[in-house]
Amino acid sequence: MLWEPIDAWVFFELNGSLASGHYWQTFWAIANTKLFDVASAVVILLIYSYYIFRGNREQIVQRTAEGVVILFTTVIAIQISKNFLDYGRPGPSTSLEPSILLSEIITGFEFKDRSPASFPGDHGIALIMFTTLVWFYAGRAYGLITLLLSSFLLLPRMVVGAHWMTDNMVGAAYVSLLALSWTLATPLHDRFARLVQPAVGKFYALVERLLASLSADSERFKSELTHAPQYVLKGFCMGSADIIPGVSGGTMALILGIYERLLTAIRSFDTNWLKSLFRFRVAEALARNDLMFLVPLGVGIVLALLFFTRIIPLPTLIVTQPELIYGLFFGLISASVVVLVGEVEKYGAKEIVIAAAGVLFGFAIVNLVPVETPTAAWFIYLCGFIAISAMLLPGISGSFILLILGKYAYIINALVEIDIGVILAFVAGALTGIVVFSRAIVWLLRHYHQATLLAIKGILIGSLWMIWPFQDRIYETVRGKEKLVSSSPIWPEVIDGTVIASAALLVAGFVLVILIHRISVGKGDAAQ
Repeated sequence: MLWEPIDAWVFFELNGSLASGHYWQTFWAIANTKLFDVASAVVILLIYSYYIFRGNREQIVQRTAEGVVILFTTVIAIQISKNFLDYGRPGPSTSLEPSILLSEIITGFEFKDRSPASFPGDHGIALIMFTTLVWFYAGRAYGLITLLLSSFLLLPRMVVGAHWMTDNMVGAAYVSLLALSWTLATPLHDRFARLVQPAVGKFYALVERLLASLSADSERFKSELTHAPQYVLKGFCMGSADIIPGVSGGTMALILGIYERLLTAIRSFDTNWLKSLFRFRVAEALARNDLMFLVPLGVGIVLALLFFTRIIPLPTLIVTQPELIYGLFFGLISASVVVLVGEVEKYGAKEIVIAAAGVLFGFAIVNLVPVETPTAAWFIYLCGFIAISAMLLPGISGSFILLILGKYAYIINALVEIDIGVILAFVAGALTGIVVFSRAIVWLLRHYHQATLLAIKGILIGSLWMIWPFQDRIYETVRGKEKLVSSSPIWPEVIDGTVIASAALLVAGFVLVILIHRISVGKGDAAQ
């Protein structure tokens, strides 16, 4: 009763400011996205990291251990809140009228502007805990900077109506006081920091040895460092290829002249590498890998994934414009089949049987794998394990594999929404595939090159049944959402603008892959 009028007044004052104009509305919408939250956390961590690395080696180890205490205590406080103190109080945007609901005005990306259970505010707990602990460990100057930043970061949820003022000023403050009293008013924080400190010291010693090994050949180290932007760009090209079903990242690696080095770098993750790792000789293990090449290449791939999920929204387009997108996919995959036909030296009875078996297998995959495949972690792990083969296998795309497994849009959406659980499961599968499955592919290409290419060609041909852009699609409503339950190819009855655009994209995709292949033929040495 005491807080309700104050809460309502603060909400109406803040929320009413959204009537100021479109740019003001867009700013607060962006400030409530997951990406903005991640960026805010990174900025706060950078502030504390600056404090860490201003000291000598002993101070760096001590301050890092204290940083672990900050993170651990903050996570514990948030978990206490979620499990024991969630009162189910809805946020002001769903409780008070009139309110400006920003999601009804700003479209095109997702953000939080309502909450069915807002008290206490987890966002506020994290900011209050972090600010207090940074002030305690790093001192007044760093504490004031974090306080100013945190004060601003508390506003977005209150402006749009996802949280009340008291969710932070009462709820989050109460939980933070509970956690901080145990952390700072007892010997617990000091003992925990001392417990963590030896492990942190070993980690820094490992980093120092690794940097020493990398800089042993200083000229090579400097040369690789200057080439890093080039590797990032090549990684972006590979990532762009992998996210589009039909174009292989392996093919792109051939074109860019890095295929052989990529295979060599991946093969460095061998049994000797594992032995070094299991014996905790991490510096020795990392020194075996071509990290100055793999790290910037990986950065480029990640940037491409972000670009094609946030700038060009393929998951949305594949649902809203299926004829256009699948027209492009069909052209890309058809051209990949043509390219593989030219790679096979001869066609006899044996070759025809292998290709036919591949066609049947591909047809079986697209017709037997259910459209509604599981979303469990084990299946996402399996998708990552299989899809990573495209990184080494010219002619077939990892995104194409996700497409026939019914998880292309799901994985891309997980990247858009920063769904950590899905991303970690997929990345774990991909890493396992790099170490295990990729070696089998390389072995098959070395020992049974023609048979492997024939089987791949057959799989691609068999799968074109489901990639044809014009389909009779049947949907069912499951839990309030439309799900595709069956699809069969049809011939368009009327030649309209959509059909013409789809055909144009089909031809464009076909020509693009053929051009890429022509370029790769000119780089025969890189393809070996």
